[in-house]
Amino acid sequence: MNIVEKAFNWMLVIGMVLLLGRIVTLVLSLMDIPFTTFFKDYSIISFLILIVGAIGTEIIKNQKKKIV
Repeated sequence: MNIVEKAFNWMLVIGMVLLLGRIVTLVLSLMDIPFTTFFKDYSIISFLILIVGAIGTEIIKNQKKKIV
């Protein structure tokens, strides 16, 4: 596994964790339970990380299928 593939995989994992954090923040805010605003403040950045990670992982996966 090369460094680019590892980077895309890590971006995908980090993006999923941030997505889970945004969901938890939303649920807790709807229940009027105070929680950190970290996931609200950086939501656009975390969306970009998730999208780039997902697209990059798919591109790498498709390139491996074509080679084999």
